[in-house]
Amino acid sequence: MPDLSDAPAAIEALYREVVLEHYRSPRNRAPLERPTAESLVSNPVCGDQVRVEVELDSGRIAAVSARARGCSIAVAAASVMTELVAGLAPEAAIALGEQAARIARGEPAPAEADARLRAFARVAALPSRQRCATLAWEALGECLKPPG
Repeated sequence: MPDLSDAPAAIEALYREVVLEHYRSPRNRAPLERPTAESLVSNPVCGDQVRVEVELDSGRIAAVSARARGCSIAVAAASVMTELVAGLAPEAAIALGEQAARIARGEPAPAEADARLRAFARVAALPSRQRCATLAWEALGECLKPPG
């Protein structure tokens, strides 16, 4: 991976690497056999759709699946999301989604932020694409909402 300094060239290279890799080979797309919750979220502006399924076990995300239809950013973000949240407690996954949204809006990424999340800082310069980067996280949040 490129040097993770916040220099624009490094962010651009990281963005291209992460988005292209996850768009070409999305992870965790297979439907879950027994999801605890699922959510389908759409972006009416561009037509992107993301379906997320989660299986919770012992207070953790035991399995997660995301199937995205749409642009490379939406597909890649869904794939990255599945890799980052597996094994987390729901609260930690929601906090990570909030961090992903802040990064996509252009807020500085914390030093400890995963490089795959930092890659989406590039969409801050593309306001119409910011929701593409957060659609999967929105669907995950719907899945993890406490009942009631």
